[in-house]
Amino acid sequence: MDDLRAANPSEHTRWLAEPDEPAFRELLHARYAETYSYPFLYEPGGAVRLWRDGALLSLGEFDARGALLWHTGLWSKPGRDSLDSGLSVALPSRRTIMGRAEHEALWGSLLERLGRWVGFLHQNTSTLHVMAQRYASRFMRARPMGLVVNYTRGETVIGVEEGSGVPMQALAMTTVLAPPPPRRRYLPEGPWGEWLASILAGVGLAESVAFTPLERRAWREGAVLRPLDWNASLRLERRGLVGFSAEGTPALTSERARVDLIHLPMGEPQRVAEGTPVLLAAGFLPTGIRLHQREPDELVFQYVADPRAACEVVSRARLDGARVRELFAGWRERCARTS
Repeated sequence: MDDLRAANPSEHTRWLAEPDEPAFRELLHARYAETYSYPFLYEPGGAVRLWRDGALLSLGEFDARGALLWHTGLWSKPGRDSLDSGLSVALPSRRTIMGRAEHEALWGSLLERLGRWVGFLHQNTSTLHVMAQRYASRFMRARPMGLVVNYTRGETVIGVEEGSGVPMQALAMTTVLAPPPPRRRYLPEGPWGEWLASILAGVGLAESVAFTPLERRAWREGAVLRPLDWNASLRLERRGLVGFSAEGTPALTSERARVDLIHLPMGEPQRVAEGTPVLLAAGFLPTGIRLHQREPDELVFQYVADPRAACEVVSRARLDGARVRELFAGWRERCARTS
């Protein structure tokens, strides 16, 4: 983060500091009214705490009067080989000064610096309007890696007709900042494995794929899960499936999560062969892939209580580009078989 803060990345942008928080709150209100999923950001000191802790780095463009016209954020957690991109907001009533060339230069500079420290930049991109996806793919070099069903609920995006309180189906995207390690990436045989393989092909890793047959057993042991992430505002939880033992939990579903995600390491064929059928039987469906530099790459599963309803809401997502539409269509097709 200190390396990024060392210089402003483009002519009309700068890193936000504590005196900029009122302008940040005004931008948030102008775009989302009072509906943004992170309510503490409307409170004085809400963003400042994140900036002080180094959890969030905010970049923005201001006009001559000090109004924040455009903002994007980088989220950091210590010890990880990736950052998360989010909080990308533009004032609905004003155009930014920056042109295409400056946006290209901005992200060229940021991504080059980020690549010194981390391997990936992840984001969950809005499917309420296509411009967010177009910006991520054109300027941030982000590639589709999956989806998240009902990522947010109740948000109203001012100036976007489709963003009027409907659930958002996020497009999971990743910018590859450093070449992924050469390794085998094991996928389950069958329709879900084929869908997951198409995701890896999209980031140039088709040759690393190996399929493994599923081993359906009557498990008498519980699942061993390790915590990965808890987002209290979204009630989104990520856990990793480590294995099975007599001391494991008998129920895979989270009691507190609205968006319940389990990551299954894909570096060992036995882990994929045994874990996939257990997750499917518990109502978890594959929704994407998370790449890593040091740790094994992971398959991402999401708990889907009602596959028929999930297929219907995902079908209403607004998508940019044939490849993204194919990804969503492939998921709906396999989800429909489940229902």
